Amino acid sequence: MSLVKVEKKDRVAYIGLNRPEKKNALSPDVLVELESALKSLENVTVVVIKGEGGFFSAGGDISVMFSISGEEGERFSRKGNEFMDFLQNYGAITIAAMEGGAYGGGLELALSCDLRIASPQTKMGLTEIILGLFPGWGGVKRMARIAGVGTAKYLTLTGKIIDGNEAYRLGLVSALADDPVKSAEELAVQLSQRSSDSIKSIKTLLGKEEYSTETEEKLFGEILETPTARATLEKFLKK
Repeated sequence: MSLVKVEKKDRVAYIGLNRPEKKNALSPDVLVELESALKSLENVTVVVIKGEGGFFSAGGDISVMFSISGEEGERFSRKGNEFMDFLQNYGAITIAAMEGGAYGGGLELALSCDLRIASPQTKMGLTEIILGLFPGWGGVKRMARIAGVGTAKYLTLTGKIIDGNEAYRLGLVSALADDPVKSAEELAVQLSQRSSDSIKSIKTLLGKEEYSTETEEKLFGEILETPTARATLEKFLKK
């Protein structure tokens, strides 16, 4: 059975983590299938990532971590970091539809997406410290960048689990909805008509550690010459 389900409708792709019996825990094989699925997509503007069985992801697979050596653990962390960086810089808009819960590596996966939609009842946290570990897939830096260093320190050092309401207040999730998957799908359809060139330019600017006006100026000049921009501007002027 595939560890990842993929469905495509027009310019929107839906990717489902498919280990419901393990609450969609993220093993190295899952990460490989996720990356392969994303790389295989063509002509897609938005990707929705969700968890099968009504639960986003319980995080990194504990059974895998328990069974490997320190050296293998380093490779496990490297693979996770490489995938999360790949997801963060992916050329389409990515939306995490966070049903049920998102813990540890599952929350790191969501934080690597552009947008996160949760329900008020969704539970989430970087809980690794409770297991004597720490987030090893970039979750600390991403949480700090999204919600501030103070929030990142508090949540990672305590391992506290918060609900969707608190996550929204802190800025960790973009929107709340009673049905996160349905809401993510509706938003994806709306955003699917956006220019791919615009999306890539915005993500390039926001993906840099320091915002560069020089990069912004270069990208703006380039995008003005794209067929989509020329056609849209001409249509606007004709009104």
